[in-house]
Amino acid sequence: MKKGHSIILLVAAVVIVIGLSVWYGFYWQSNTYFSTENAKVTANLYTITPTTAGKLVKLNVKEGAAVRENEVLARVENGPFLKSPVDGQVVKSDVVLNQVVSPSNAIAVIAEGDNIYVGANIEETDIAKIKAGQSVTVMLDAYPGRRFKGHVEEIDQVTQSALSGNMTSFSTSGTYTKVTQLIPVRIDLDEDVALEGLIGTNATVKIKVR
Repeated sequence: MKKGHSIILLVAAVVIVIGLSVWYGFYWQSNTYFSTENAKVTANLYTITPTTAGKLVKLNVKEGAAVRENEVLARVENGPFLKSPVDGQVVKSDVVLNQVVSPSNAIAVIAEGDNIYVGANIEETDIAKIKAGQSVTVMLDAYPGRRFKGHVEEIDQVTQSALSGNMTSFSTSGTYTKVTQLIPVRIDLDEDVALEGLIGTNATVKIKVR
């Protein structure tokens, strides 16, 4: 065999070995870990609404403010005081003093301060891989370049669309439009990380499934 042919065969063999190594590495990663960027820092949320319609005569909240359990947040004219059910942070408040409100108006949304976690939405086609207790590596956009250890704490029994009230998948013509559903998964960090003020910020999670 000519020397040139030997070199070509050697190069081909090296390329094949490298290709197989890359393929095996990808195969091993995809079967050992599940990753998604569809994750955010979140918390148990409480929406405060008035029980009756009327003018908002007292308002003590603004977005970003810390509140204590039973702290008075607001009051509608001739109505009871509206109080925070937990210690936490006001993450949303779209009303103003003297505005006429009704039970459909959210006076404030309170995020429970001692119950902040990372929430990931997992596609239904992958949810069978996810189990409570699996170890997770979490990357937070608020802490670039850092990785945090965590674990799968809980898997919701209903889809994200069911939680949001959007369950329509049939058209008026009777044809079916299949939509891949997302199932919320709660991931708790095993490390003491300051997450206050980061609710709603993005995260990436890598779950060890094997």
